Amino acid sequence: MADKDDRLFAPFPIEMDEHPKIIGLSDPAFRAIFEATFYSRRMLSDGFLDERVVLRRWGQEVADELASNDPNRPSWIRVEGGWQIHDFEKHHPLKAEIMQKRADVSAKRSEAGRIGAAKRWQGDSKPMANHSSETETETETREEPLSDADASDRIGSLIPADWRPNQTHIDKAASLHLDVRAEYQRFRAHAERTQRRLKSVKGWNTGFTNWLRKAAEFNTQRQGRAPVTGKQSPTDRIAAILAIGEQEGIEA
Repeated sequence: MADKDDRLFAPFPIEMDEHPKIIGLSDPAFRAIFEATFYSRRMLSDGFLDERVVLRRWGQEVADELASNDPNRPSWIRVEGGWQIHDFEKHHPLKAEIMQKRADVSAKRSEAGRIGAAKRWQGDSKPMANHSSETETETETREEPLSDADASDRIGSLIPADWRPNQTHIDKAASLHLDVRAEYQRFRAHAERTQRRLKSVKGWNTGFTNWLRKAAEFNTQRQGRAPVTGKQSPTDRIAAILAIGEQEGIEA
């Protein structure tokens, strides 16, 4: 498929050179009609030609000729600060139209990119809606937070087979510079390995939010951008995190 041509164009009728007000123009004036139109399209000036540009590029004599080549409809009209190309708005899109179209295209591309990114990691599954706010408590870590025996004694449900991160998770992962697909796979593998149980889908949603935040902290510490505070061992840190989670009702 050929690449789309995004260049700007200036339409001119093929009989233009034979029009009564054009056919008698000098060669410099005839050339200036086209160059000035191209300039205005490129600069998005809506047909306005700054006096300084006109005098520098085409000169006063050419400007006077184009401003007097027809008693009622000259090619250029003298205005404050320069000249205006006659009927420019009838034959060319104006700046406001062009900017709006560009904004619309940009918005559509952004939305398409967001949807495409979501589909790439979700496959055929759709994100579950989450209408409640998520807590900020940290309850997950990349290390083992529960033994299998501890997990099996807890009330609640194992991670549902069809559970998937929702759009809130997608956006949060992006803000933390995490690969949401990879984190989801780690989260599910960890939950299944430890037989983790939570009371509801909301609990799993909250748990994954906390997992993402902890993953970001883990990456920061590992890369040395922030020091690890305290002298706790990994096991002690995990126990403290779990205690906080249980106090705030995140886990059963």
